[in-house]
Amino acid sequence: MTPREKEVFQLLLQGKSNKQIALALDISEFTARDHVCSILRKKGVKSRGELLAAVMSRYVL
Repeated sequence: MTPREKEVFQLLLQGKSNKQIALALDISEFTARDHVCSILRKKGVKSRGELLAAVMSRYVL
C-alpha cells in the first residue's frame, strides 16, 4: 500500500466513512472513495465488513 492508503486504512479500521476520511485527511470524498476501493482490491475483499473480518481473524488467530 502507498503511504496515503496506509493512512486511509487506519481510518477504515476505526469505522470511519468516506466523508469522515476525506475530512480527516483534507482530501475530496471522491479521492477517499478511490483509496478505499484500491485498499479493498489489494486486500482481496469486496467490502469494508470483509476487510474488518479479515483483519480481526488475523488478530484472533
